[in-house]
Amino acid sequence: MIHTNRLWMLLPTMLILISVSISISIPSKKRLDVIQESGILTVATRMNGVGCYLHQDQPAGLECDLLQAYANVLGLKIDFQKAASINEVLTMVRNGKVDIAASDLTHTSSREKNLVFSSTLFETREVIVQRTKPALINFEELRGKVLTIHTDSAYLEEITTFAKSKNIPLRFPTNPDNSLAITITPASSKISVLELIDAVSTGEIDFTIADEHIVNGSNGYNQNLDTSFVFGVNRRIAFALDKNSDSSLLNSLNNWLEGDEAQSIIKSHLTRLRFRKESGRDLYVPPKGSLSPWDNLFKRFETEPFDWVWLAAQSSAESNFKSDAVSRAGAQGLMQLMPETAKEMGVIDSFNPAQNIKGGVKYTVKQYERWRHLPVQDAMAFTFASYNAGAGHVLDAQRLAKQAGENPNQWFSTNRSKGVEDYIVLLQKADFYNNPIVRYGYCRGAETRLYVRKIFTQEKKYRTRLRSINTSKKSPQNAEQSLLVTH
Repeated sequence: MIHTNRLWMLLPTMLILISVSISISIPSKKRLDVIQESGILTVATRMNGVGCYLHQDQPAGLECDLLQAYANVLGLKIDFQKAASINEVLTMVRNGKVDIAASDLTHTSSREKNLVFSSTLFETREVIVQRTKPALINFEELRGKVLTIHTDSAYLEEITTFAKSKNIPLRFPTNPDNSLAITITPASSKISVLELIDAVSTGEIDFTIADEHIVNGSNGYNQNLDTSFVFGVNRRIAFALDKNSDSSLLNSLNNWLEGDEAQSIIKSHLTRLRFRKESGRDLYVPPKGSLSPWDNLFKRFETEPFDWVWLAAQSSAESNFKSDAVSRAGAQGLMQLMPETAKEMGVIDSFNPAQNIKGGVKYTVKQYERWRHLPVQDAMAFTFASYNAGAGHVLDAQRLAKQAGENPNQWFSTNRSKGVEDYIVLLQKADFYNNPIVRYGYCRGAETRLYVRKIFTQEKKYRTRLRSINTSKKSPQNAEQSLLVTH
């Protein structure tokens, strides 16, 4: 009886040992295997217009393009999850909620305590952002000037080190006045770097600091900005992964990043950053008796309610009728189709005028289906806005308008009320694109508002020009008939 009791007492221990033995003999699944079984690669990003954002409802930016291509190679769908800050992005990857953090991250030793970084995507440097006229030539000319930056960023450390090397003092708002010092004005943490860059462009502030690739990127670039003054050490930009996870995903990602496809994507993006002016933006003079060189193609592909004159106006706003135009974001051809959008619309060669216009019209009509229930003018305005920015951003602007008590179905602003065009502009500001009701993040909304207005203005000008052309064509014939009657 005692022997039996002892066996029962030992039974739990024996079961534990058996279960441990089984668990040791069956290896746990690697992170990459789990991801491939789920069919989804999850990515945390701020969708803040840098590195990863949405354009024409497609992921855009170097980081988004790289990860989309990597997911395609693995046969995976990709889920981009928006976070409001870098800290939130890093927390999401550390907690295992996402597989990869993609947020224009600098590879630093302090971050290596909790994260592991991928191979370096590229290196960047800080630049002084100023207007081209009048632009300072050397660092010493910043004496007595005001520099607006985020004082909780690496920019402050860089400018402090550099100023010290030049024996130039820095003055903060709490310090005594010093005409020989550079005054540092702290920027609100709610204001993004892109907002500071825009503030320099518009003259709201005179100087700020930004990474070279940000100010020269598709959302930071402004023709009236000078970024020739570079300082600071090169910094590495990379993806981040959970340090406590196995290395299967990291090894796979690094192998791909070092391959030809990834390097081609990186090279393409960095090449576009070196352009000081987008192609296809010079003043266009139409041929005599026409609106553009492509009138016949616009007439061939016109679709109600977008007759060929509307299409000409749209192409004018997109590319200025340059069939080889390439934007800093990578949009191509006469109708500026993003590669993924072109593929979706059946376009094989975006630089073929006929294919590009046909694909652009198809995409325009697709956008129109969402808005056709609205009055014609608003329906067309919302369509063009969706074409330019993507319907997701337009829907976000509608939500902001509704939240503010305005009509979410009215595009143009009037003296009595704000239209959605005013709210899409707010999506350039971090305080608004981080609003919980906003789903698609940053949008260069001022460009979208201007784009829609330009199309409507051009359409009216083209109608007037056509009437003039038609009148001039009839005049010689009328004069000839008058001459015959006289004789």
